[in-house]
Amino acid sequence: MQRMNARPRVLLVLLMALGLTLGSVAAPVAATEGGSGDDLETVRGQTLGTIDYKTSLLTDLKNGTDNADRKVVYDQGIAELAGLRERASVEGDVGQLRAMDAEAHNIYHSTKSRASAVGQTEEEKIAEVRKAALDTINHKLGIFVDKKSKTDNPVHQEIYAGAVTQLEALRAAAEGSSDIAALKEMKAQAHEIYNITKAKIAEAGGEGTVEETKKEEPEKTEAEKAAEALAKARRSTQNLIEYKVALFTRAAEAAKNPVVAGVYADAAEKIAALAAVAKDAKTVAALRDIDAKVMEIYESTKAAVAESHGKPEWQPSEAVKVHVDSVGRDVKRLVDEAASTSEKSPETAKAVEKAGAKVFEEIEEVRGAAETGNKLDGKWVEMDRALHNFRKALAAHVVAVTGGPDCVNGWHLPG
Repeated sequence: MQRMNARPRVLLVLLMALGLTLGSVAAPVAATEGGSGDDLETVRGQTLGTIDYKTSLLTDLKNGTDNADRKVVYDQGIAELAGLRERASVEGDVGQLRAMDAEAHNIYHSTKSRASAVGQTEEEKIAEVRKAALDTINHKLGIFVDKKSKTDNPVHQEIYAGAVTQLEALRAAAEGSSDIAALKEMKAQAHEIYNITKAKIAEAGGEGTVEETKKEEPEKTEAEKAAEALAKARRSTQNLIEYKVALFTRAAEAAKNPVVAGVYADAAEKIAALAAVAKDAKTVAALRDIDAKVMEIYESTKAAVAESHGKPEWQPSEAVKVHVDSVGRDVKRLVDEAASTSEKSPETAKAVEKAGAKVFEEIEEVRGAAETGNKLDGKWVEMDRALHNFRKALAAHVVAVTGGPDCVNGWHLPG
C-alpha cells in the first residue's frame, strides 16, 4: 500500500476532507445555539461562509449557461455579494452580520429569479408562448367537457360538443406549432370559442353563463355536512402535528447544544403524542383544542430556546437552515479540492462535481421546507441520500487519484 507521505499535499488535504465528510457532515453539523454562537468573529465567519457559498452557486450557474444576457444578471448578483462580503469583513455588530447573512440568501434567490426571466433563447420563447396557449385552451376545454357531462339538456350538450371539437383541434395545432404569432392567435381563438359558446347557451335557454347548466345534485343532509366538516378539521390537525413534529425533530438533529437538542426532541415527542388524540376526536371543537395545544408547545419551545441564548427572534427553522448551509459549505470545499486534482482522474472529478450539485439542490429544498415543516422529512431524507452519493463519488475520486486502497476514519475505500 502506498504511504501518505508519498502523495501530493493536495491529496492529503483531500483525504482529510473526506474524513470530515464521513464524520461531521454525515452527522448533524454544528448549528449556532449556545456556546460561542454569539461571538463576533464566529458570526462573521458564518456570514462570510454563506456569502462565499452563494457566490459559488451563482458562479456555477453563470458558467453553466451560454446565454450572454443571463451571464450579465449572474454577474450583477455576484457583484452584489462581493460588496456584501466587503462590508461583512469589517462589520462590528453581530445583529448586522446576521442581517447580512439573510441578505446573501435574498440576493441569491432574486438573481436566480431574474436570470430565469430574461435573456431567453428563441426556443425558450416559443416554449413559453406555446405553454400559455395550451394552458388557455386546456382550461376552456376542461370547462366545456365538464359542463357537457353535467347537463341533461340535449341542445346544450350539442353546443358543448361543438366547442370541445373546436378546442381539441386548436390544441393539436398549438402542440405542433413553433410560430409565436400563430400561437398567440390560437390563445385568442380559445377565448373567442369560449365566449361564443356562452352566448349560444344563453340563446338556448341559459342565462349567459355555462356555470348555470349543471344537473341538480341532491342536497346533503346535516349529518353528511357535519361528517365532512369533522373529516376536514381532522386532516388539518393531523397536518399541523406532522409539520411541527418534523420541524422539531430536524431542529434537534441540527442543534449543536445538547440541551437545546433535548428541548426540541421533547417538544417533538409531546406533539407526536397528540396524533392519537386527534385520531379519536369526535368533534371539531375537540380538534381545535388539539391545534391550540400544538401551538402552545410550539411557542413555549421557541421561547425556551430563544431565552437560552438571548435571541428572542430565534426560530426552530433557523437551526435547520444553519445546519444545511454549513453542510453546503463543506461540500463546496470538497468539490473544489476534487477539482484541483481533476487532471489525474477527470471522470471521477466530474462525478464529484455532479454529486455536489445534487447536494446543493437538496439543501435548497430543505431550506424551503424548513419554515413550516411541510414535506421536511422527505426533503431531509433526499438530502441525506444525496450526501451519501456524494461521499461515494468523492471516495472513488480519492482512490482513482491516489491509487488506493486506503481507509479514512475507519471507512474503507475499495481499490
